[in-house]
Amino acid sequence: MNLLAITDIHGRNQVLKWLIKLAKDFELLVIAGDVTDWGDKDFFINFYKTLSDNNIITFFVPGNHDPYNKLTFPKITDLHGELRTFNSLIFCGIGGSNPTPFNTPFELKDEQAIDLLSKFSNRIDVLISHASPFGTKCDLTYKGNHIGSKPVRSFIEKVKPKFVISGHVHEARGMDVLGETLIINPGPAMNGFYAIISINGKPKVDLLQL
Repeated sequence: MNLLAITDIHGRNQVLKWLIKLAKDFELLVIAGDVTDWGDKDFFINFYKTLSDNNIITFFVPGNHDPYNKLTFPKITDLHGELRTFNSLIFCGIGGSNPTPFNTPFELKDEQAIDLLSKFSNRIDVLISHASPFGTKCDLTYKGNHIGSKPVRSFIEKVKPKFVISGHVHEARGMDVLGETLIINPGPAMNGFYAIISINGKPKVDLLQL
């Protein structure tokens, strides 16, 4: 199985143009949030409608900049608080982010994140989380601060998914390992970054840029 993973589009129309061409070569597109800037509902709806119209199977979670409203387009699945199986892999998701200083549209307090994640079973293969787990290379700011989610980290340490696709911290593009779990932050798609993940046993990841 080959999937394409992106995050942090932030309202750039040019991302949708190259994404449609690229995604057609993959079985699944995963989007780890922040399609919009500051909750632009019209852009959010049009973005996913366009993917649906192009028959691109997509799993996504909303980011902290996205409006939180469920979509019902064919082939588009919002995984926030949901569980789905695709090609024998069990996916689950958590959107938004832990609180930020900027009061963005979709933020979760730690107790809210803990409650949501507690609903998932003990066997998860892939977690899609807009916020990267706390204390990893994938949540490290330019200033050297870790700003990721502690509940997400605790969930990973307990459940041990094969891999996690995250975003949120633009400068923390890269990979890390947390216990038995591979953490992937593809980097902001607004700057042309994306990841290709090949799953045949142990995941193989290529971090790329247009």
